[in-house]
Amino acid sequence: MYIVRLLLIIIVTLFDSVAVILHLAFAKSPDFSAYARRWARRILKISGIQVIVEGADHLQKHETYVFVANHSSLFDIPVLQATIENDFRIIYKKELEKIPVFGYGLKKSPYIGIVREDPRKSMKSMELAIESIQKGSSVLVFPEGTRSKDGNLSEPKRGAFVIAAKSHKPIVPVAIKGTYEILSQGISGIRPRQVKVKIGKPIRVIPQTRSDESDLMARTWEEVKKLLSEM
Repeated sequence: MYIVRLLLIIIVTLFDSVAVILHLAFAKSPDFSAYARRWARRILKISGIQVIVEGADHLQKHETYVFVANHSSLFDIPVLQATIENDFRIIYKKELEKIPVFGYGLKKSPYIGIVREDPRKSMKSMELAIESIQKGSSVLVFPEGTRSKDGNLSEPKRGAFVIAAKSHKPIVPVAIKGTYEILSQGISGIRPRQVKVKIGKPIRVIPQTRSDESDLMARTWEEVKKLLSEM
């Protein structure tokens, strides 16, 4: 059964990647978020993942935010894509574009690729994120920079907080619990289970200095930790 689920996930992802590429190429007013949300919900349904969400009432549908979440699994993306109603762009590692078909669809999407090893290119990605926010889209950042190897929180990096400071948008702390176990157990981990998402209240602080930015980062990450402890 695990292998069947994995094959279905691959097939659906390839099919939707091709659909997105065609949609973005030919639609007069492409709506990428609708495709992304549909893909995410299919993946969760195939995998038997039930998501319990708390705190969604803290969000205004037409307001733009910088979402900051912990990251412990590839399943974090479909979980958040399926449950957060706001249109948002994800900042992803550029190396994901090497995945056949899916990577090309990702490259053509409005998501924002980042090369963390190159400070100049990394800053360009930050500028694209700020531009997306100014055009009305929220941004989702995993400030740990990479997935947790043991399910525990790592120290955050500055990127999300630079975006919040320069865009003057509120930061929303988000905690995800239950996704680490899915892929840490290999294929056998893809089985029916419950995942929890807790959305915190927007932090409406606009940093004026580098010190303010550091304080905001510490405050936000403490809030993520608090949300996790309450789940």
